[in-house]
Amino acid sequence: MQIATALDFQLVSDTFRRELRSIGYNRDLNKMFLNIERMVAELSKLEVLARRNHKTNITTEKLIEINKAIDHLEKLIMMAKLML
Repeated sequence: MQIATALDFQLVSDTFRRELRSIGYNRDLNKMFLNIERMVAELSKLEVLARRNHKTNITTEKLIEINKAIDHLEKLIMMAKLML
């Protein structure tokens, strides 16, 4: 799963919540998910600044960082499911 804007994270968020509930409570995975949510909140603020200043390239670095974190969390959830 990848996102292109902060609004796209809603679908990803729902999927992660469902998958995290299915594997039971895992403090580390839940903390990683909360960190991604915080990063998306920062991205949202950057997107607002980018629209105001007409500079869309300022969000690129944060977006790449978030997509890497999403990919990493996806893989960890998959491994946790396989261990059940």
